[in-house]
Amino acid sequence: MTDPAYFRYRFGSSHLASTIALPVLPALPAVAESTPDIILDAGPAQDALPPVEHWLHHWPTANGAITLSLAAADAGYRLRFPGLCDFLIDAAATRCQALPVQGLDPHTLEHLVVDQLLPRMLAHRGTLVAHASVVHTDAQAMLFLGHSGWGKSTLASLLHGRGLGLLSDDCALLEPGGTGTCVLPTYPSLRMFGDSIGQTLGAEATTSPVSAYSPKQRLTVTLGTAHRDGQAWPLQAIYLLNDPARPARSISITPLPPALACMALVEHSFRLDLAAGGQTAQMLRQAAQVLHQVPAFGLHYRRDYATSAALLDTLLGHAADLSTAARESR
Repeated sequence: MTDPAYFRYRFGSSHLASTIALPVLPALPAVAESTPDIILDAGPAQDALPPVEHWLHHWPTANGAITLSLAAADAGYRLRFPGLCDFLIDAAATRCQALPVQGLDPHTLEHLVVDQLLPRMLAHRGTLVAHASVVHTDAQAMLFLGHSGWGKSTLASLLHGRGLGLLSDDCALLEPGGTGTCVLPTYPSLRMFGDSIGQTLGAEATTSPVSAYSPKQRLTVTLGTAHRDGQAWPLQAIYLLNDPARPARSISITPLPPALACMALVEHSFRLDLAAGGQTAQMLRQAAQVLHQVPAFGLHYRRDYATSAALLDTLLGHAADLSTAARESR
C-alpha cells in the first residue's frame, strides 16, 4: 500500500487505508512496509441506490423506520444506509467500497464509516465491539453501556471534564485475555446535542456537524497518547445505564446478575451478519469471558444536570472502592 492516494488511520489496533478522508481518526504515518488490515475505497457517486430483491436483515428504529439494511452481494455483503450510501464489503471484512449518493456531504460519509461501518467490519472479523462510551483514569478504564440517547456521551463528557481521558464515545473494542480484559481506543471525539455540550463543556466548545440528518454535534477531544499509540487499558468495570424514560429517584449503583450482564453486553454490541452462527457463538464466548473478569453494575440516576456533581462523586467513589478491593485481594 504505497499509493499516496490512500490516507492511513488507526482504529483500535487496526491499520485502515482509505481513499476517503476521515479526519476524526488518528492518522498513521505512510509506512510502505505496513500492510493495512482494512482497505476502504471510494466508488462512483450514485444517482440513486439500486433496488435489492432480498435483504438479510433490517435495523429499524423504535417507530419502524429502516436506518440500515444488509444483503448478500458478490460473495460478500451490501450494507445500505437508505438514501445515503451503500458499502460493498468482502466476505472476510477486509476490503470495502463506498457508493454514496450524489451530493452526500463529507461529514455524513465520515460518520457512516467511523460510527457504523468500521465497528461492524471489526465485529465480523472477530472483535467484540460494544456500543459503549469509555473513559480512563491513570490506570484503568470504565465502560458505559446503553441505547442511543441514554446519555453515554454526556456522562463521558462530564467525566472528561473531571480529568478522565476519553477512549471511546460510542464504540469500544474489548480484548479479553488471560489476566483480564482491555479496551482499545477508537477516536477522540464526542457526539452530543448542543444543550448537552453547553451544560457539560461550556458554550465556547468548538464543534462540527456529525451528519446532515442528525442534530448532534461532534466535539473533538485533544489527542492523547492512548490514541496516538493505540494503548490498551485494563477494564475495571462495566456500567449499564438505566432507561431515561424510567427515571431513578436517587443515584444508585447495584451489581448486575451474570446472565443479565451477559445479555446486556451482547445486546449492546455491533454485528454485521446476524445469521452468521460462528460470529454469534464467538461473541457469546467473548462476552462471558469479559464478564468473568470484569464486574458489571446497573447505574441508575435521573438525567438532571443539577445533580451531575453528585453523580460523578458517586461514580468515582465506586471506582475507587473497586480499586481498593482489587489491591487488597492480591
